Amino acid sequence: MKVWLVIVLGWVVLQAGPAVAGPWRDLPSVQSQSRPERAEHGPQRQREMPPPERQQRPQRLSDDERRELHRDLDKARREIYQPRRER
Repeated sequence: MKVWLVIVLGWVVLQAGPAVAGPWRDLPSVQSQSRPERAEHGPQRQREMPPPERQQRPQRLSDDERRELHRDLDKARREIYQPRRER
């Protein structure tokens, strides 16, 4: 019986949330009191944004540079992830 009472009370609390929230939306908030509404200033103009500059892709690595990079990465990987020594 107590379990059903808890379930019913929980359901009532969850259903009461939206009903209580309705009237609060119409009340002025502290934030809106500190700054005037946009309607009082008139329509806002959209700022003209300059077109974004195209970023050029960096040059691709040559085969030699790519091999050197992979060699360095493999070396670093071996240093960081050293195999465990068996005892």
